Amino acid sequence: MSELITICITNYNSSNFVQNSLHCLQKLTKNKYKVIIRDNNSKLKDYINLRKIVQDFSNVELYRIDDINEIASMAHGISLNDLVQRIDTKYGVILDADFTFLQKDWDQILIDRIDIEYPIIGTQHTRKLHRIEGYKGDADFPLMVGILFDNEIFKKLKVDFRPIGTPADGQDFKDVGAHLEEKYLNNGYKGKLILFKNTRTYKKGPFQKLIGIGEYYLEGYEKIFGSHFGRGSTLGSLKYMKGKKYKIYKIPIIGRFFLKSKGKREKRKWIKICETITKNS
Repeated sequence: MSELITICITNYNSSNFVQNSLHCLQKLTKNKYKVIIRDNNSKLKDYINLRKIVQDFSNVELYRIDDINEIASMAHGISLNDLVQRIDTKYGVILDADFTFLQKDWDQILIDRIDIEYPIIGTQHTRKLHRIEGYKGDADFPLMVGILFDNEIFKKLKVDFRPIGTPADGQDFKDVGAHLEEKYLNNGYKGKLILFKNTRTYKKGPFQKLIGIGEYYLEGYEKIFGSHFGRGSTLGSLKYMKGKKYKIYKIPIIGRFFLKSKGKREKRKWIKICETITKNS
């Protein structure tokens, strides 16, 4: 039986997150699948660790690009453009390195919810909630933190994941994946959502004690469906800079040390919780 799903992941100094994702996929995925990982010129130590990790998975392909001239969002967008061209299965999946599905049979559940009108499903597009002043409704199209799509339709749309402009452009800047929504909607397709909750305000989920974690819930399922640590390779340092409570992190040099330590602790806790949920599924 050949694979039904190809899962695409970009790694940039996030090998421990990728390891967590691979273990969760192995335990929770129902259908036969393969994983393609592109390493975007990570530090050699991280890449060597990733090479060691993937040796335990016969269905994982890893390759490295070490001549990258772009950085940040542009490098990520170029990576996604490259990865999706390698999908040759009926369904494609894109995951952020620090995102993982946490529901048993997540793949079949999502496949059962897509059709010709809604050929893509995934994590809620939270940028709209953050960037549009006065916006109060739910974002209406999935963002590729964690998405599953019909590959035949996706290929026809010729999506370009590269960002439009730069952050200096302000409201005119469109980050990685802006074309995704545009291409689907302009061609008469719609997307279904796995709804986003942030642990800054939502205190009923398994990650409630961690700061700024994305928890995702699918309608009809009470338990968490997936989680996103966010800011993977930076360990989420921006999460700990808000409010008077975190004044110590703003102190030059000393603050950076404490930020890094805080990020490492939260990363370990997040991965441990993911492991526990997966084990008990």
